[in-house]
Amino acid sequence: MLARNFALGAASLALLATPASAQLRVGPLADIYESYNDCFAVTNTGSLTPAALADSGWQRATISGGGNAGDQPIIYGHAERAPLIMLSAESGDGACIVVARLENREAFVQLISAWGLDLDNLNDGAVTFFAEERPVQISATGTDNEPSATLAVGTRMESE
Repeated sequence: MLARNFALGAASLALLATPASAQLRVGPLADIYESYNDCFAVTNTGSLTPAALADSGWQRATISGGGNAGDQPIIYGHAERAPLIMLSAESGDGACIVVARLENREAFVQLISAWGLDLDNLNDGAVTFFAEERPVQISATGTDNEPSATLAVGTRMESE
């Protein structure tokens, strides 16, 4: 049940991230994998730890256009990497999401193959699984002309 709720929450954040992905530079798969690993550091406990992003060179993005700080998405950028990272919250349980623009749709196949997955594993363009006691969802997003992917990592879950 918790994995299902995570998948729904991650999918909602991925939908929010899709329009932004069109503005991203195409990211090499190595950048995407490194950013995914940084999300693992942020989600290592039962609570999100944004300070782990700063330790890895990520900086919180500022968004112009007004609004309250609490209404702004929590987005991080890295000077040396193309993907962005979004957090579902500043603390507590939640998800760290890598938003990455891909060179082409074939890059998505290469991306998921790192986990021993292929297109047969997808359900509505996404695959959800557990890695190191954390729910993970990888989704194909964007368009055929501007393909992208999101990789969402949830906070560590207690073993029952």
